[in-house]
Amino acid sequence: MTVAAVLLFDQAVFAGQFLSGTFAALHTHRENATAAGIAVLVAAVAAIPIRWPGGGPFWPVLACLALFGLVALQIVLGFARMLTVHIPLGVSIIFLAVVLVHWAWRRPRSAEGGGRA
Repeated sequence: MTVAAVLLFDQAVFAGQFLSGTFAALHTHRENATAAGIAVLVAAVAAIPIRWPGGGPFWPVLACLALFGLVALQIVLGFARMLTVHIPLGVSIIFLAVVLVHWAWRRPRSAEGGGRA
């Protein structure tokens, strides 16, 4: 999920470069969107062992799949030039990715006492 979050953050950088006049950055923005979507799907697959055999929650898989759906919608909106939705959705996607990265890197709770390990 960390790789996906970095790629998603880079989307804002490439968009900013394009808006600043570096027109080649639009191509990079488009190609990076594909890579970010693939990285989110890989994160969903990587989350499966958290549940099976790990016995952990299933929501990370669902969260990654939902995030992938948002990324797919984002790509459609970008090609349709619907920037009034594309830009705030992009900010939301980056925020959600950071939330998932925070969860992924947190220390697991200890089995004894319910506190942190």
